[in-house]
Amino acid sequence: MRNLVIIVIGIILFSALSIPNAYAVFHREDFLITNMGLNNGVPFMELQGQPGRSFSVDGGDENYYAYTFVTDKDIFAATVSLDRDGDKPYYGVDRFDIKKFQIGECVNHKTATGEPKFTGKLAEYIPKEIIFTNVSEAYALQIIADDPDDDCETGEHIYKIFSSK
Repeated sequence: MRNLVIIVIGIILFSALSIPNAYAVFHREDFLITNMGLNNGVPFMELQGQPGRSFSVDGGDENYYAYTFVTDKDIFAATVSLDRDGDKPYYGVDRFDIKKFQIGECVNHKTATGEPKFTGKLAEYIPKEIIFTNVSEAYALQIIADDPDDDCETGEHIYKIFSSK
């Protein structure tokens, strides 16, 4: 009986270590900015890892990652969140109204008409109607949603600033 218990525990441990963990989708290097700028009117940032690869499974629709560009036209982002089924990344864009880039800062939204693009080590915001001439700053952010209140009507706040340039 003792041997059977040891074998069962061994099988459980082996299974736990050999089966890929669906929640292990965070790679810090995906948020470490090495370069940023404008390429033919397209805001871009280059990262150590693969932007768009990491997404939050345990946070559901209450948090997302934003590769954010401060441009001459406003603040825009290519975003990564959890899809509706809850098992794959969803890529989108946003236009933010952020007063100051700091932890806890309220994140309000405006209309964004671009498209996100994640290729290799690049995260880009592909504009549809706006012509950018400058990108002054870039941020890799995690944004969380809480209940709206008098101080923040969206309830969304900057939770983490992974890196900036």
